[in-house]
Amino acid sequence: PLAPCEGGAAAVGKMSCHRYPVNVKAVGFMQCRKQKNYMMFVSWSDQNNILIYRTFEDFKKFHFNFFSIPQISIAVLSQLCPWYFEGITMQQRKGGKLNRCLEILKLLETYSQELLKTDVKISRGEEVNQFFKAQTQDLDPSFPENSVVIMPSVFRREKNPQPLSITLPQASQSYRCIEAFETKDTKNKPFTVAQKEIVEVLIKDMTGWWLVENADKQIAWFPASYLEELDACEDIQTALSSNEEGNLYFVVQAYEAQKADELSLNQGVVVEVLRRSHDGWWLIRYNGCTGYMPSLCLRPYQNPHHKLQTILSCGLNSSTPNLCSAQPRAEPV
Repeated sequence: PLAPCEGGAAAVGKMSCHRYPVNVKAVGFMQCRKQKNYMMFVSWSDQNNILIYRTFEDFKKFHFNFFSIPQISIAVLSQLCPWYFEGITMQQRKGGKLNRCLEILKLLETYSQELLKTDVKISRGEEVNQFFKAQTQDLDPSFPENSVVIMPSVFRREKNPQPLSITLPQASQSYRCIEAFETKDTKNKPFTVAQKEIVEVLIKDMTGWWLVENADKQIAWFPASYLEELDACEDIQTALSSNEEGNLYFVVQAYEAQKADELSLNQGVVVEVLRRSHDGWWLIRYNGCTGYMPSLCLRPYQNPHHKLQTILSCGLNSSTPNLCSAQPRAEPV
């Protein structure tokens, strides 16, 4: 049967060759010993949003490789501000290693955004597409256990906020609410958690207000004193019973639709699997359209940081509480 297209432009038929990045947002950086991977949230023209990891050296190599491309003019190179890659100023160095890394993160975001403002022959060209295109290490990453993600304090209203240090890439943890509590979510809508209700903790802030997600996918800052961690067995059962777990897959091999109820998809995009089938044809949703695709072209999207994309997309500043304030009550006995 013909699968419905819910979002307007059809994704069936001949595969689009004009997929290109439209925006890049810096998320933070992941550090393990001396290695730093800067995390960039890339929005594409087909409405697919992917989190990628690039080192400073990756950006530097990409930029200076432009000099070897005859079509790239000196004017374009000057527009992209080569001084981004000439080092950090003495003032930034005095700010310490953490501040220096956050400054680099800002510079890489600005550089990426300026790159996408250049002539379409460049900004939508193969070199740019390949650099921002999700690679295997982005879609199915493997991180050292002692790695830590550092995020800028863009989500908080403190007078002098410190960067958020998140003990990732461990997956989000399940916690049980020990007493009912009501607050507002990140979109300023009522957020009520009942006693014994399970929530997923996305960020543990040192102030005692944690960022949590409920079963309805609402996200809110919530007092940690109202939560208790599930034991290992309960956590596994919760994960196994989750309908969302395992629904996200990425395309490892591009596929061209052969029938009207199939989807044509580029390599590297993330899709939602709606229904699996033993015949090897899975029903998926992509860019507002549903259709079939061979399961051999798909692999589970297991990036433990993918929740950060939800966090970035939900406008936390709109209703984030003053995290400097005390929690609503003392930790219960």
